[in-house]
Order: sequence, then C-alpha cells, then structure tokens
Amino acid sequence: MRFLVTFAIDAEFAQWKARHPFVPYEFDESGKRRDFDLFRANIGANEVSVLLTGMGSENTRNAMESISAERPDVFISTGLAGALDAALHPGDIVAARSSEVIDGRQRAESEAGLLDLAIQAGARIVKVFLTSETIVATAREKEVLSASGSVVEMETTYVLAEAARRQVPAVAVRSISDAAEEDLPVDFQRIADSRGHVRVGGLLKELAMHPNRLPLLVRFGQQSRASSEALADFLDRYISLIAEKWPGARTSDREEISAT
Repeated sequence: MRFLVTFAIDAEFAQWKARHPFVPYEFDESGKRRDFDLFRANIGANEVSVLLTGMGSENTRNAMESISAERPDVFISTGLAGALDAALHPGDIVAARSSEVIDGRQRAESEAGLLDLAIQAGARIVKVFLTSETIVATAREKEVLSASGSVVEMETTYVLAEAARRQVPAVAVRSISDAAEEDLPVDFQRIADSRGHVRVGGLLKELAMHPNRLPLLVRFGQQSRASSEALADFLDRYISLIAEKWPGARTSDREEISAT
C-alpha cells in the first residue's frame, strides 16, 4: 500500500524518521526544488511518504498543493498536540472522528474504517480535534476551548479536507505533548517561525527574561520526545495493521451498505 503521512515539523517526525530509511526528495517531478520537505521509505511492503507541512492553514494548504500529483491509498494526518480534555495525558495516542477549525468555518471527517483500525492499534477515539491558527499556550486558553473539542493542533482540518477533495480515505491521529492543565514553558509563537524552527536569539531572550522557565523547558522537551516515541510506536503498528486489514475492512463496509 501507499501511505502519505503529514507532520507539521521535523521535531515531531524525528523519532519515527530515525527508525526507517527515509530518503529526502528535494526536487519535484519538474526538477524544481521543493518548498516543503518530502521523505519516502519502504516500511515492509508499504511505500510511505512523509510531508512536513509547517504550521497553520496557509502552510498546510500550500504543502498539500505541492504534492498534487501524489495519489496514496491512505492519508494519515499526525504529529503532536495539546490536550483540552483533562482525561488525556502526555504520550496518549488519540484519533478523532472529525476535525474543525476553531471558528467553525471548516470541518472534515476521519474515515470510519481507519478509526476502527486505530483503536486496534492502541489509539483512543475522541470526537473532535480543534485546528487553531495560533499556538494555544496556556491552561486558561485550553479551558475555554475544551467545550468544543478534546485536542488542539494547527493542521489537521486542512489535511483531511484535501484528502476528501481527492477522494482518498484519511484519518486524524495525534500524540499528546502537553496536558490540559499545563502551560507551555515559553511563548513558542514568538520564538518559532511557521516551519517550527526555534529562533535561538528569541529563545535566549525569553529565558533571560524568565530564567525560572529553563527547568520547565527541559521537562517539556523530554515530554515531547517521549510523546514522539509513543507516536512512532503507534505508526509502526498502525501502518502494518492497515496494510493487513484495510482491503477486507473496505469490503465489509460495502457489504454493510448493500445490506441496508
């Protein structure tokens, strides 16, 4: 099978990338250098492409457009995310039935059969991922959003919407990096660019102004790494399971539809 997996930034992908022989594809079919990083690897008998979209709507839409010729069997939108539900903890793997932007202007669905397989691979199902245009950094902001969704991130709705436009089954999966009651240790919106690259000068300035946040930043880094490792474990199980069971699941779906 052919999979296309999206992450926002390389830091989310790094643990999984280290496990498999991912090769960067720096140029597109016309020979033009890509604006968004694309990697490929064979994992078992499966061809897996990974696209790094950057953060936010504009980057994600442009990234998806940059691979307009790609026709995978399945899209998996993934990465790290913040919990809005207090029952979710760092390292938990969650899959969403749907994803929507915070202002409600766009919504997209995960494919039901892929959600069933996500459960078998160890994911917890939630109703809604909220897609934000900015980083949601504080427990107070998360509390305000918690009535509308279980998880907050910045790309999923746009990936699922593009998959639907191409008529490719897709699923939203995330690993929790920070709990609902947890503030982020620094203002990443100020110190990182839209591709998730931390500006060293900005980070040092933040820490100089708030030196007490250094231990929190170290802990958050360790926590995020552990969450990325949990996600890598899940993706290995999940892709193997989809490759084994997806054609049969699709047949079952058709039979159920015919029976009704």
